[in-house]
Amino acid sequence: MMYPRLFLARQLLTEDGIIFVSIDDHEVYNLRLMMNEIFGEENFIGGFVWRKKAGAGADSKLFFRQHEHILMYAHTKGQIAELFQPLTKKQRDEYKNPDNDPHGPWASTDLTRTGDNDPARIYEVISPTGKKFTHCWTYTKSNFEKLIDDNLIWWGKDGNSKPKRKRFLKEKAGLTPRSWIDIALTADGTSDLKKLGLSVFDYPKPVKLLKLFLQIATKPNDLVLDFFAGSGTTAQAVIELNQEDGGNRQFIMVQLPELTPEKSVGRKAGFETIAAIGKERIRRVCHNSAESPGFRVFKLSPSNYETESVPQTDDLQIHINELDETLDPLREGWSEEDVLYEIAIKEGYPLDSTIVPIEGLATNTVFQVTAPDETLTFHVCLDEKLTETDIERLGLSKDSVFVCRDVALDDTLAANLALQCRLKTI
Repeated sequence: MMYPRLFLARQLLTEDGIIFVSIDDHEVYNLRLMMNEIFGEENFIGGFVWRKKAGAGADSKLFFRQHEHILMYAHTKGQIAELFQPLTKKQRDEYKNPDNDPHGPWASTDLTRTGDNDPARIYEVISPTGKKFTHCWTYTKSNFEKLIDDNLIWWGKDGNSKPKRKRFLKEKAGLTPRSWIDIALTADGTSDLKKLGLSVFDYPKPVKLLKLFLQIATKPNDLVLDFFAGSGTTAQAVIELNQEDGGNRQFIMVQLPELTPEKSVGRKAGFETIAAIGKERIRRVCHNSAESPGFRVFKLSPSNYETESVPQTDDLQIHINELDETLDPLREGWSEEDVLYEIAIKEGYPLDSTIVPIEGLATNTVFQVTAPDETLTFHVCLDEKLTETDIERLGLSKDSVFVCRDVALDDTLAANLALQCRLKTI
């Protein structure tokens, strides 16, 4: 079950992409072997241990498992320069500004060097009050003097203490990621859902945990894919982190239409599938967000296009009649929105493309499809008949792509359109 999904995940990752996979200790060994095979052992970055439970459970007679493993792999480790996790509030509070330095809060580090007898680093320094200190220092004497000139040495409030190096908070990108995670429990994941009025899902991941991984692995404009979306914790984490740091991360959540248990709280609340819970969660998070971000939901379905059928008879006339009945390749019951998105996909446009109707047309409804970066666009009309007047109002050029149904064209209009633009028919 895991192998094909992980194999596909690697194909979808960017060169500097990172994947996190969580699992308990029953299968972590097998998962590590599988990840090594798919991603390459050289692309293993590290493994986190997440403390997800506080106390022992009633079923923990022989061994109580409080933790879960999260493996972190890169698509190409060499493409990743460095990774950081954010400072905790306690760590940030360690940065003070007792001398009102214009560069802001800072923390100090020891400058003495142990176990080193380098003569170039052993020298005497004198504090502003005249106190002398002789040690083996981290810096050579000339570099030490530069630090003093730049006001990067702290001698204590009395100016009489052993010197320390000032390091500013604004220069601290974060901490190198730590393997031990103790920031949220599974119970916090349940609380996250309760705050949204959705006590309908068992053991969801806490938002804080997913937010930590996003802070470690993503930049403000990255795309995040979760193909075991569950209740949609990752989506909530993306939305909240964007609010906190001004980012514009986007997410794709993938969840099979797995049925909720018949007697579960989720089913009693009207959610027939886990995917339905996830969609409702994202709606509520978006509603509560100050920026009111939007999202689209897509469901994997059969194509709106009829497939060519194999003749069931040798009778030529019957076969001709069958072909006449299928001149329009769109399936019976097709919807405008479904067909528009399928055409967009066939044209190589992503699902977050903009689709808007063109204003000012008298008879036809024509849509303009624009890629997110606005560098590509095409027009599509799904009407049964095209009028030449409305087509002229579009102002199509040789580089324009126009898609319509074949049944909407007569020979003259088809010939004219083929001269005006890149005509494609369905």
